[in-house]
Amino acid sequence: MLSVRLRIKPMSMLAAFIQVHYARFTTLAEAWLANGATTFGIWQKGQLLAGWPAGNKPDQPGLVMPICVGDQVIGDVRISGMPGSAARARLAADVELIAHLFRLEHEIECMASDLVVTQDQLVALYRLSHSMSQYLTIEETLTALVMESMRLIKARNGFAMFVPSIADPIVVQHPPAEIDEALLWRCFWQAHSAAPEVSLTTLDLSTTMADCPRDLLFIPIKTRDTVIAGLGMLRDPGRGFQTPDIKLARAIANQASAQIEKVLLYKETFDQAKIRAEMELARQVQQDLLPKQLPHVTGLDIFAASRPAFQVGGDFYDFICQTDRPFTFSIGDVSGKGFPAALLMTMTRMAIHSKAFFMPEPTPRVVLQQSNKDLYKDFTQVGVFATAFVGQYHPQHQMLHYANAGHSPVIYRPAAGAATMLMADSTAIGIFPVSSCEDQEVALRPGDLLIVATDGFSDARNPDDEMFGHKRLLDLVDTLAEQSAQDIADSLFTAGDRFKADCPQEDDQTLVVIKGVAT
Repeated sequence: MLSVRLRIKPMSMLAAFIQVHYARFTTLAEAWLANGATTFGIWQKGQLLAGWPAGNKPDQPGLVMPICVGDQVIGDVRISGMPGSAARARLAADVELIAHLFRLEHEIECMASDLVVTQDQLVALYRLSHSMSQYLTIEETLTALVMESMRLIKARNGFAMFVPSIADPIVVQHPPAEIDEALLWRCFWQAHSAAPEVSLTTLDLSTTMADCPRDLLFIPIKTRDTVIAGLGMLRDPGRGFQTPDIKLARAIANQASAQIEKVLLYKETFDQAKIRAEMELARQVQQDLLPKQLPHVTGLDIFAASRPAFQVGGDFYDFICQTDRPFTFSIGDVSGKGFPAALLMTMTRMAIHSKAFFMPEPTPRVVLQQSNKDLYKDFTQVGVFATAFVGQYHPQHQMLHYANAGHSPVIYRPAAGAATMLMADSTAIGIFPVSSCEDQEVALRPGDLLIVATDGFSDARNPDDEMFGHKRLLDLVDTLAEQSAQDIADSLFTAGDRFKADCPQEDDQTLVVIKGVAT
């Protein structure tokens, strides 16, 4: 890599650098946001130069990493919502890439100024950059690199290598297969050991290569701080490669490094888009698993809704209506978030649904105990658990029998009393091999109200890091008790949104509201 002294203050270049590469920074920011970050911003002297999501007020950053160019700090990257050593290590790698690209662009600019006296070379570099920019695969990029480099440096043969791993190299030669690949690999591994370039005059050739042309130049191409590619050229014997040739070859290699980085970033973006498409499909499947219609049960006003924090979540609710059995419903919350929680949510929902639907006497206690027995081994292997509540309505007595496996909040408000919490009498599914939950009951006569929600409501936080909490929920339910089930649910969602203000939704929010009504 050619060492170029910074000739202008990099502090004045960061904003322009971000503007030029705004699409790349957007892709990088979206990758962080997709993995759980709430904000991603680039700052300079306490001033936000660019931030994602657009228009959102930046959160208090959890991670701050300076962007260093030489011995100067030109800015910093701030990320909120992703604490931990793994996130810090990833951020350090991304910031190093930003600094590397910053240095690389500046070095190319300085090199161009050094070569300004040779207009043909400047035009050649421009043409090389332009010709390679249209390619989106590594092999196409290497082929264009070899052909353009041979033309510009007037070489007889050319080759390029891309070695992301030993098992998956890409080697391009022109003319094809004219150079022994053993020689190519000797060049690559010597350059990989930090040599700025390799020529046959310094390479220790074996006797089997003694008849090879001696005028060979190999330039390593560093991408993401690692030599994973290289450019080689051969000239007729006696011509050799002089300093201007080496400088131009290094400039070409730098251009190739930027293009390879672009191709790799494009592939990563494509892969992320594919993952997003798969996540959207998973979201649609999960939504299809939720009941599409609310049940009509004499004596009850019922409403349910679910709002995942991400595209998919770990919450569920379910209704089981059979003509010869009491109306049964369930709600649950699997630990964790995102796609893993969604998969386990499906397992939990199906386990509870099948027990409630097919068992001869599916009381809430039996349903949860048997579901815990079926799921315990699988949940223990992956280290998760699920809270669940199963209720069963008996219209002849206007009573609700229920069992609660670690689920909260569950709020009961009788028509003539205040809202109270119904506490769980058993641990969540997957904690112990045997569930200790028992059947309990509450009245659901006209005016009586039951709200079974997930902790995404009570655990919601505002910008001051204050939790919504159970007391606010109980007070709110008391004020809403006279409304319909749907109006109560809508008001709970609205109150939660108002409380957390600009803070992102951190957990899935699901509730089932059941209110006794006159028949």
